[in-house]
Amino acid sequence: MSAPKPDLRLYRRLAIVMPNWLGDAVMAEPSIRAIKNAAPSLELSLMGRHAAISMLRGHPAISSIVGLDDRGVLGPKRYGRALRADGADAVLLLRGSFRSGLTATVSGIRPRIGFARPGHQLLLTNSITPPARAKPCPTVDFYATLVEDAFGIKVEDRLPRIVTTPEERDAAARILEGISGPIVGFVPGGSKLMKRWPADRFAELARRLGSMAGTVVLLGGPDERDLLSELERKAEGVEGPRIIDLAARGLGTGALRGVIERCSMVVTNDTGPRHLAVALGIPTVALFGPTDHRWTTLKGARERILVGEPFLLEDRVADHHPNMCRIDRISVGDVLHAVKTTLDEPQGSESVSSY
Repeated sequence: MSAPKPDLRLYRRLAIVMPNWLGDAVMAEPSIRAIKNAAPSLELSLMGRHAAISMLRGHPAISSIVGLDDRGVLGPKRYGRALRADGADAVLLLRGSFRSGLTATVSGIRPRIGFARPGHQLLLTNSITPPARAKPCPTVDFYATLVEDAFGIKVEDRLPRIVTTPEERDAAARILEGISGPIVGFVPGGSKLMKRWPADRFAELARRLGSMAGTVVLLGGPDERDLLSELERKAEGVEGPRIIDLAARGLGTGALRGVIERCSMVVTNDTGPRHLAVALGIPTVALFGPTDHRWTTLKGARERILVGEPFLLEDRVADHHPNMCRIDRISVGDVLHAVKTTLDEPQGSESVSSY
């Protein structure tokens, strides 16, 4: 017999064990918002790796954000104790790993709610059958299914929405000091080399943008300094917009959302800042290689998606065809057209597309 659905109105504080990746954390936002809407008095505490969950700080639905990491032999024990100390009387696991289930079990909190996964299911008090993922489906829908089935509520609006804080806006103003006019953000990095559109293509795109971009700012972290400086160097001494490497100006997570919010649009590989731009409502052109865009497509986003192989059969997954779906097959001309089309669209229009 399955356990009854927890009634959110009976709990004071719900701890949410968040995904490890920034993009996944952002795609969990609609489900978090739906929980708060269903139980306005419920306190929501996000637990997870700081780099991911810190990008949700300032959200009106979230009571607290606690940066934790369960890696290492003692990680689950340390994490579980922190969960218990946070004072939650229920825990929702958006991560489906054995370690996350062990962490929740160590905390002693009941109920423990999550998707039923091998090695994970027995650690839960309320396990939900996950949807079949034979073909790619948006991760935002995956989290929404868990929340809807677990609590009997609806996640109607599935477009992530985040806000910036006054501190982030101040930090962005310092980073962008001396920059005026339209700003186009480039995100040339990515967690894997195969997800990165070549730096010389970004440089050529900057040259061809002309007057459409007053300034092109390069967004990336400290570990991407070499890539950004290479891109800036490739674009030096040619006609086109001013190009500024913001990593060289000290761009960090404390200013990232504020800087993206100041952009007229963002051209990005499939990486964390792409999700931030979409969730902030910034027009976005996203470039995909051998990672299927259907895992992260967001209905209602002001986003155009370009893929390495636009004619891939629908029943095939780009992840399984790395050579056919190489990101360097995307031409500068196609990206330039996507940028122009996106900038010409009126504010508030929905423009999710791929080609």
